[in-house]
Amino acid sequence: MNSAPKKYIMFDMESGTAYIREDKARHLGMVDAVIFDCDGVLIDIRESYDRAIAKATSYVFENMTGCIMPKNLVSDKTIFLFRRSGGFNNDWDIVYGLTMFLLCEMPKEAREKLEKLMRLSICEKNLFRRLLMVKEGLSADRLDLRSFLKKTAVKLEDFTNLLDVNGASSVDKAILSSGKISKEFYSLLKAFLHGYEKVGESILATVFEEIFCGPTLFKETYGAEPIFYSGRGMVENGKPIVNHDSLRRLSSILGGTRFGIASGGRFKPARRILCDLLEWFNPKAMIFLDDVEKAEGEYLERKIKVNLKKPSPFSLLKSASGLEPFNLALYVGDSMEDAMMVNEAARTDPRFLSAGVYEYSSVKEDLVREFINYGCDLILPSVNDISDVIEFIRGEEFEGS
Repeated sequence: MNSAPKKYIMFDMESGTAYIREDKARHLGMVDAVIFDCDGVLIDIRESYDRAIAKATSYVFENMTGCIMPKNLVSDKTIFLFRRSGGFNNDWDIVYGLTMFLLCEMPKEAREKLEKLMRLSICEKNLFRRLLMVKEGLSADRLDLRSFLKKTAVKLEDFTNLLDVNGASSVDKAILSSGKISKEFYSLLKAFLHGYEKVGESILATVFEEIFCGPTLFKETYGAEPIFYSGRGMVENGKPIVNHDSLRRLSSILGGTRFGIASGGRFKPARRILCDLLEWFNPKAMIFLDDVEKAEGEYLERKIKVNLKKPSPFSLLKSASGLEPFNLALYVGDSMEDAMMVNEAARTDPRFLSAGVYEYSSVKEDLVREFINYGCDLILPSVNDISDVIEFIRGEEFEGS
């Protein structure tokens, strides 16, 4: 044991250090159900979702400006900073924030040229042709943004400090409140790129999903042929983190396979990567983005618009209902919106505890610091370490236990 941060016990493991909140140790030892986030927890997404965010942003920016975007402009650190705010569980929203910021930060002359081209092409309903009209319009009068792009990386990280749990709405507020951009330009750009925020109606959402899924999975998921991207889907780069041995051992400790999933991602990509590992999870306790959107649609039919995506507790409470009866459930996530979701769920049902994993993040130290500052009940390297930590807790005597 090393000296621990205040309120935390540090438990050294082969894979790294686990941090156990001292006042929650007894409760952690009583956990009899575990619910997992999927992406970043059960699946390593560093070369799938994160790469798709960078590639989608680059694709749209280059078609809207005629300029090549530096590969390191959208860094792992920048993506982490977006997620840290708690409002960007949907990766489309990160692409939205990145693209809107970059295009709005361009010099005034460049924005004016882009505005003229957008006005000429925005009525084109075919998304590919709409973007192509801008690209072709720039071919004779390319924008020179080399100097701008060199100065943008630091500005982009500073911009993330203005974002919050409102996600895309906080992007709008942050950019418009600067007073640099006219509402007319911003509204035009938003309508041009994001439309109704649906695949097939939004350039940003469609480009991201095509790059992430690849042609086959995109057609299977959305029932349409891709129009922007025909290469290998980034989903193919995803790898399972969790393994059968870990789930088998954890099942033995808990007294049964009392596992659920509350994910902000879609089911089909998860199934493609996890395959038979999903058989460990209770089907009634597996909630994916597809289920969340279906519930939102049911509210919309009653003329009620709600956002049930993380950090809303909807998916966690829904997953937990499929594991009843249980005494205490541990939710394992890899981001701040996961921790916030547990906190929100605990307002309704105090039987939830939060765990944050960090080993498969590209910014491990930053993530651990955020989890500690937020006060997560348990912080550990990987989902595969849960068994060791629970056994350690059950074998130790803690104050108040």
